[in-house]
Amino acid sequence: MLEDTTPGDTTDDPLPRLAELPASDRAQLPPLKLSMHVYAEDPAQRFVILDGKRLHEGASPAAGLVLEQIRRDGLVLSVNGQRVLLARP
Repeated sequence: MLEDTTPGDTTDDPLPRLAELPASDRAQLPPLKLSMHVYAEDPAQRFVILDGKRLHEGASPAAGLVLEQIRRDGLVLSVNGQRVLLARP
């Protein structure tokens, strides 16, 4: 049986975790508290509650920070151009 996956919707993408960023880079970020994570096959239905704000893919919750993708295993964030994974709780 084949599984229908959208490119990039896989947990196989080897991304560093947010905690692996240098401390100096992490210190410049907001808290990034993930309190809700909703994944759906339809990207339009995906959202997260991050630092108390409901966000969709493409949102920029802070300067230099972009929510690139909501995956089953967490969020792909671009931090000043570097892609990292914020794993879901």
